[in-house]
Amino acid sequence: WRDNDGRYRCKKDNGTTGLLIGGAVGGVAGHEIAGGGDKLLGTVLGAAGGALLGREIDKSKYRCR
Repeated sequence: WRDNDGRYRCKKDNGTTGLLIGGAVGGVAGHEIAGGGDKLLGTVLGAAGGALLGREIDKSKYRCR
């Protein structure tokens, strides 16, 4: 988009989509990796790690037109 000076500006994602998708995928992965151990702990840790990673990946993208 263009600002008031006519310069092109880029929009940076806020990371919400990556946070949600990363959390869901990380939760499932953590649940499976936990195996016979504490699946709840594996799910929580996987979801937290996936959410943080997904958010950072999503925030690193720019959309310019």
